Amino acid sequence: MTTKDSQEQTGNTPASHAASGQLNSANPSRRHFTKASLGISGVILSLASRPVLGNVVCKSPSGFLSGNASTHGPQPVCQGRSPGYWKNHENSWPVATDTQFSSVFPAPSSSVYAKYTLLQLLTPQKDDKHNLGMHLVAAYLNAVSGWTPFLTTETIIAMFSEWQSKGTFSPTATVQWTAPDIVNYLKATQA
Repeated sequence: MTTKDSQEQTGNTPASHAASGQLNSANPSRRHFTKASLGISGVILSLASRPVLGNVVCKSPSGFLSGNASTHGPQPVCQGRSPGYWKNHENSWPVATDTQFSSVFPAPSSSVYAKYTLLQLLTPQKDDKHNLGMHLVAAYLNAVSGWTPFLTTETIIAMFSEWQSKGTFSPTATVQWTAPDIVNYLKATQA
């Protein structure tokens, strides 16, 4: 086999060396451009998605439904804490940890919630479907602490009362929230 035959079989002809030399000399700049483009697009995508990922709702239930309308004046500060925070910070509670749920939230004695203290409900209970009681307790503690001025204790208690009696809560006349909807809203009020 000649050198020419060997070069043709492996694709290493003088012309292909010249072409590969041109490609290799262009590749670093192409790679650099591609890496730079990917880096920039990653930054743009992450900037574009930040409001969705870090969306904390500092609005009343009815305001929550009205979307992201612009408002005048300063936006309310949202400092609500999660059920886990309250469970692990008993010393910070604005009420006694052994307060019965039914002494805060009007629950008939037949309610699954009537037998629990506020602290007990911060641990998932089998009969607390969707952890509604858990999130109501956290929302109540947040409101009493002044961390969610847009969501009053009266509103939180009304949410539970209406849900307890009707199976849904209506933040507006045309909308009805089930337990998972209420929980999703309450989660969104936590910083």
